[in-house]
Amino acid sequence: MMEQEKKEMYLKALHNGVSVATGCTEPVAVAFAVATCADQLDHQEPASINVKVSANIMKNAIAVVVPGTGKAGLTVAEAVGYLFGDASKGMKVIPDLNDEQNQQIDDLLASEKLHVALAHVKDKFFVEATVKTVTGHSAQVKIAADHTNIYLIKKDDKVVFEKKRPAVDSLADWERFMQKGRLQEIWDLCLTLPLEELAFIQRAQKDNMALAQEGLTHHYGMQVGRALTHPSEIGVDDSLLNKIIAATAAASDARMGGAPLPAVTNSGSGNQGITATVPVCVLAQEKGVTDEQLIRALALSHLTAIYIHSFLPILSAYCATHSAAMGAATGLSYLLGGDVSTAGRAIKNMIGDALGMICDGAGCSCAMKVATSVQTMLKAVRLATQGITIPGTNGVVCDSVDNTIRNLGELTMDGLTASDPVILKIMMAKDRIE
Repeated sequence: MMEQEKKEMYLKALHNGVSVATGCTEPVAVAFAVATCADQLDHQEPASINVKVSANIMKNAIAVVVPGTGKAGLTVAEAVGYLFGDASKGMKVIPDLNDEQNQQIDDLLASEKLHVALAHVKDKFFVEATVKTVTGHSAQVKIAADHTNIYLIKKDDKVVFEKKRPAVDSLADWERFMQKGRLQEIWDLCLTLPLEELAFIQRAQKDNMALAQEGLTHHYGMQVGRALTHPSEIGVDDSLLNKIIAATAAASDARMGGAPLPAVTNSGSGNQGITATVPVCVLAQEKGVTDEQLIRALALSHLTAIYIHSFLPILSAYCATHSAAMGAATGLSYLLGGDVSTAGRAIKNMIGDALGMICDGAGCSCAMKVATSVQTMLKAVRLATQGITIPGTNGVVCDSVDNTIRNLGELTMDGLTASDPVILKIMMAKDRIE
């Protein structure tokens, strides 16, 4: 039997690692910081709004559409946050916007009062927002380590709120605990806990499947999900595998394309939350499983994804929809009648296959990476259910799935660090050729 303290920490990780956000989480963090400044200034007319962000946030926000605006970029997030953001709602800071409000956003964008720059910090996640009003008042908010983790608020250069600045790459207690975790423990926990302790995870089904439906029925981003369901020169693919890939990609289309719908996130990312959720829900619907089986499969998927992500930076050059899909592989293994060994084989197959998918910033192309991650996952599960796995003599794969996961973390932390500055440099210099 698992000791009670371990159970409580795994549950704490699940509750903290799964949350709700409207829009891509990096622009949302900027909107949250600016909205907090607006609260300090009673939303007085701004003279200037200046935001500084870490390189990873800049990379992940350049091409993302802010929900309800149809426009991309951090200056859009600034405008929405200051004019209409509700900081009390955290990651749901961005409200539904009407035409009149969008006109006000456009007016502020055209005023040249909004500015974004890189912060010269070592943090993967850092936001600094400074607002000055036309009446001479000012406010400043600083965030580090997590999307809503404010550690400093100033008004007119006086400290209103302050706590210790998080150390670079600092971890919460539950994150440190997850780094000592085991897939076997996660499997046992999710299959034996009283159902009421896991029932909250059904919110993932509700919100992320609504995004999938939105993406399949409306025009967002690159329309990857819709395209995968339409006839083409190479025929119509109405297989279950394609339905799973298309629905997951469609949810990403909608989220990255600015749909004003919330996503249930995983490890701070909506696309990771979508990838850990939608494949499980589509398979569950196809198989007609019970509510209990679906809840336990979703818990398995999300907690496994959190476990794997605990070895990764909060933001990095590794596309973590791939690790989130490893969570989905665990949920699918359960629904297909497999055991923890099946899930372990599937995860090892994924790590030994599409190991190095690079994150080159968030945007509409994320839907393609989501589709690739899910496609890789389905292949890995299909092989795993037949007892096939990459042997421990190959590459970073070990005989132990837990050690293989740790190797993925080491590769990402130490091996891909140099990629991010190069990616951002390319992104910022795209117009250098006439």
